[in-house]
Amino acid sequence: MQSAPKSRLESFVVIEAVANRLEESPALLRRRWPAEAKRRILEETLAPGVNVSAVARAHGVSPQQLFAWRRKALRSGAIALLPDRPEAEAQSFASVEVSRGEGAGMGGLEIVIGDATIRVGNDVAPTLLTTAIRAVRAA
Repeated sequence: MQSAPKSRLESFVVIEAVANRLEESPALLRRRWPAEAKRRILEETLAPGVNVSAVARAHGVSPQQLFAWRRKALRSGAIALLPDRPEAEAQSFASVEVSRGEGAGMGGLEIVIGDATIRVGNDVAPTLLTTAIRAVRAA
């Protein structure tokens, strides 16, 4: 009995395969943002009450990218948070004076900032009071 014929090297064909999937996929361009454009966009995000994600959408940047720019700029000292932002300001206390005079026991509050006085009752909304204090401090 004879065994099956042995294969020779000439009978084998070497197939060279090259992945061309990357060549045929759509090219995604990486946008390069000039430093001035980044600075301008980041300044918008630092304004009080601004939604960073909304600013990102308005400029066609992903929110994650904008937060990364912001974090990098804050760490490097290129930008600083505004003083009325809670993240930027260390906890501080105002002096409080309790006076018993007219209207004592009415449940009101009088806040003196410089030469301005804010008088509020006990039914004022905290957000309204915060807005009023910020306005007086900014003036």
